[in-house]
Amino acid sequence: MGGKPREVCFNGRFLSQEVTGVQRYGHELLYALDRIIPTRPNIRITLVCPRLDRAPPTLTNIAVEQRGNLQGHAWEQLELPWLSRGKVLFCPGNTAPAISLLDGQSVIVTVHDLSYLYFPEAYSSAFRRVYGFLVPLAFQRARGVITVSVSERDSIVSRYPHVAPRLTAIQNGGLPNDIASDTANVQREDNHILYVGSLSKRKNFPRMLEVARSLASKKDYKFTFVGGTAGGLLESNSGVPQAVQSLITFAGQVNDTEKLMQFYRRATVFMFPSMYEASPLPPIEAMACGCPVVAGDIPSLRERCGDAALYCDPNQTTSIEAQVETLIANKAMQAELAAKGRSRASEFSWNNCAAKVLDVIEAA
Repeated sequence: MGGKPREVCFNGRFLSQEVTGVQRYGHELLYALDRIIPTRPNIRITLVCPRLDRAPPTLTNIAVEQRGNLQGHAWEQLELPWLSRGKVLFCPGNTAPAISLLDGQSVIVTVHDLSYLYFPEAYSSAFRRVYGFLVPLAFQRARGVITVSVSERDSIVSRYPHVAPRLTAIQNGGLPNDIASDTANVQREDNHILYVGSLSKRKNFPRMLEVARSLASKKDYKFTFVGGTAGGLLESNSGVPQAVQSLITFAGQVNDTEKLMQFYRRATVFMFPSMYEASPLPPIEAMACGCPVVAGDIPSLRERCGDAALYCDPNQTTSIEAQVETLIANKAMQAELAAKGRSRASEFSWNNCAAKVLDVIEAA
């Protein structure tokens, strides 16, 4: 025992990006690692990121370095390999520098999902080309690969069986450590349905919008959509008839977590009929805030939500609409799912996620 600590470079490119699911993973994992790294004296972590136009994270146990002159993929591919030389390189956002992988550097990559393969029409051709090269290269050359659910691990192995011995499934956490889930004084708005996530076809936004138009016109239900279309995601049709525009709100991208929690705490029902997920954050966040969930009946959401959600067929607009109506109309079911949801959300911890990531780093 003892000796020199293993030096780990944490790829901080995500700090310069808009905050969606992958970036939230990077942020929450970073803070969790900062909390628990004193329990692993054999590992020392340095966060290396491109130069930011805002203040970097305030960390206690992880050093922060803003280095290089480039941004985006160029920074990651051309400058990060030299900035991380001699260290284990951990990349939390699907891609890693090709030079580092090909040069034999010890690289650990979190590949969240393969949605660019499953839903190619939802991504630009440039995005698909970049991921189509870098993700398989990571599967081939990385010392360790992390993904975020057992169902996603099975999906990856079915396409890339050679990665199986180096692929570990580690579920995402839930609420950030510094966000309270207290719901005692929450004032929920009647008949208010919330969705949080990208407004994209693979998230089933067109069907959700159809449900919103239908229920808003029939019963004056209110809908709020939080999220945007960022990066390589292509826009979905978001036309709303003038007659129901006052009942359907598009709040845009919300990067402030506490503001996001306010949406969860006001809603009556959280709607998440996604057709494809790996380990989504929004349903667990909604549950932690006491908001009952209608979720798409797909393996990853069953794995994530257990018996704490009401499930619908994400391929059928009528099924989504019926389950939302059922939950809105049944106060007893709302209370039951809210209680189950709070219990389920408590099972997901970013500290636990971070500890398992460190296990993978040590094993590599």
